[in-house]
Amino acid sequence: MRRVLVTGASGFVGRALLPVLTGRGFEVHGVARATQSAVAGVTWHAADLLTEAGRAHALSASRPTHLVHLAWEVRPGRYREDPVNRLWAEASIDLLSRARARGTQRILGIGSCLEYGPQSGPCEEQVSQCRPTTLYGQAKLATAEAYLAAGAAWGRVFVPFGPHEPEARLIPSLIRSLRAGQHFDCSHGGQLRDFVYVDDLAQMIAAVLDSELSGVVNLASGEVRSLRSVIEHVAGLLKARHLVRFGALDATGVDAEPIIAADVHRLRDVIAGVPVIGFEEGAARALAWWIDRLPGRG
Repeated sequence: MRRVLVTGASGFVGRALLPVLTGRGFEVHGVARATQSAVAGVTWHAADLLTEAGRAHALSASRPTHLVHLAWEVRPGRYREDPVNRLWAEASIDLLSRARARGTQRILGIGSCLEYGPQSGPCEEQVSQCRPTTLYGQAKLATAEAYLAAGAAWGRVFVPFGPHEPEARLIPSLIRSLRAGQHFDCSHGGQLRDFVYVDDLAQMIAAVLDSELSGVVNLASGEVRSLRSVIEHVAGLLKARHLVRFGALDATGVDAEPIIAADVHRLRDVIAGVPVIGFEEGAARALAWWIDRLPGRG
């Protein structure tokens, strides 16, 4: 029996990942800080992974052959410079050590495109030099180095979107404003980003876990889009482009980086044959999901 433990299983990406793993025949165990409602095929364990006791309990209760480590501080407006990033790095490295000691065969840590820092083009795993400018990126990179040294795989996520995304992120906040008939103020929108629908991301993570791929792999769509084109597309679905005010805000820090995009050659070999939803269909699904949950006009 292949038994996988997913940390951060109740979060934005974790929710999408669980059914994909059960579909691949894994016995799935999820860990979260609080007891979760039942999910078909998933056994839940309540544990605080920032404590030694929590890490020990999660591993002893699940006895995983595989581990996907997603848990981290990711709240918008807070996570990039929160000192808790250092604690998460320490906890994540300890979790790795404990999992290896228990005989866990396959470990996949989930990192971030912010580990790369400023780049002049798409990030390449084995070529691009990592120069993170945020505490989050620095802590993730330090954790990645420990995971790679131990023979684990490490996936760097770019810009996920979709159901259960935190409301303060770009697409949910855009939908919320436009549905309420309010103006949406944003930057010029010329920045280039790699958006990946969360269900596609879940398929990527599961495929990498289920493979023998080692080292770092970018988890992204491989398609570069301007923020302006993303905003205009979603606003167009709502017939509310007239409410968007480009250039009303100044982009600062990471948000001002001209390009955060991925080379996905390593990933393509692993996900060959896996169905892809893509940006346009993903945007339509995300919009429908949010409309069911956000107040707004008609």
